Amino acid sequence: NAMDAASAHNSPGASTLDALAAADSAGIRLRGSLVNANLAAYIVLGLAAFQWLLIVISHCVVQRRYVRRRAFVDRPAEDYPGVTIIRPVKGVDLGMQRTLESSFCQEYPGPLEILFAAEDPDDPAIEVINEIIGRYAKINARVLVGKDNVGINPKVNNMLKAFDQAQHDLLWICDSNVYTDPGTLRRSVDLLLDNKRLGVIHHVVFSEAPATFAAMLDNAFLTTNHCRMYLAINAFGIASCLMGKSNLYYKSALDNVGGVASFGQYLAEDNMIGQALWHSGWGHTMTGDLACQPADTGGFAEYCSRRIRWVRTRKYNVTAATLYEPLTESIMLGLLTSWALQHLYGYHMLPTFTTFMLCWFGMDMLFYYRINRGSPPSWPWFVLSWLCREALALPLWIVAIIGDTVVWRGQRFRFHLNGTVDVLK
Repeated sequence: NAMDAASAHNSPGASTLDALAAADSAGIRLRGSLVNANLAAYIVLGLAAFQWLLIVISHCVVQRRYVRRRAFVDRPAEDYPGVTIIRPVKGVDLGMQRTLESSFCQEYPGPLEILFAAEDPDDPAIEVINEIIGRYAKINARVLVGKDNVGINPKVNNMLKAFDQAQHDLLWICDSNVYTDPGTLRRSVDLLLDNKRLGVIHHVVFSEAPATFAAMLDNAFLTTNHCRMYLAINAFGIASCLMGKSNLYYKSALDNVGGVASFGQYLAEDNMIGQALWHSGWGHTMTGDLACQPADTGGFAEYCSRRIRWVRTRKYNVTAATLYEPLTESIMLGLLTSWALQHLYGYHMLPTFTTFMLCWFGMDMLFYYRINRGSPPSWPWFVLSWLCREALALPLWIVAIIGDTVVWRGQRFRFHLNGTVDVLK
């Protein structure tokens, strides 16, 4: 009987059945792989559609807020609260006289105080500031010198004395290398007065006047990808998303979330302050004004270091958004979209990718032209820097993701998982 069973097992019929079973199993695996590949392709197309939706939203925001910029509200001067402008300084920035003087040129009908915060009494910026103050003697402005030590963040340590001595509850924190339009403050306060639930007014950063190719790379990033995503994310208004270049908020509200000193343990104090105020119920919004900064990136290594620092800092503060970031970049998303369309519908990848990139490029150029209200100084150089910026985005992101230290103002910092940092000697 055993021999008969073995003979039956080795018979041609049994072999055929085994082969059919193996083929059926392989077919099931193949169908499973195809289903998984189809699902992945549909997910990619969904992500691509979402990203193009963000691009369209950013253009709508530009049209509504920047092209058709809000006019001043007609209200009595006495209705405007006092504002203290705080500008921390360290060294002489590119175009510093113009950027700092823009605070003195604000068309604001209410009381105004301008406080400049410096750490070192020999800081060369103080001479620039005193010269400007001398030309605007009627404006209440002064320089505060000294350094507190409440954490590792040098900006917080520098400007804490200005927070403590501010005469007004409404504060405008503005970096020393930022120029703002004369109507920026009044339009910002108008929004606060119109909506008592608002607690933060911020202005998108916009780069200008690049003098080196590295500065052009930075300019291409800030005026297209960064600016576009910043406007689109804030248009949804589902979470805090702000940079600390130019922000207005109430000192009393900040005191209720721990005071500015409590944020000295973070390198991205602007993001943490925004989140704290958001979770306390204070809404955020923006005016149709730009926080313009001269493109001061000196060399290619400095550009790469700055981009790596930005990504690495966000990795520990907004982890999910940072991990998703490559899918907001044209080349990565374009390649994935081209593969998905080829897999599902048979489109050839090369012409699909080329079309995708041309459309993305055209939308970015249109975005720049509309929000800037004009062309860049040189279209050929701007296009070249845009292409190089796009190509560098993924490699720099990868380098940023695999590290945990950054260099800022000559100091090296190491991040902890909770977003706090230690100074490395």
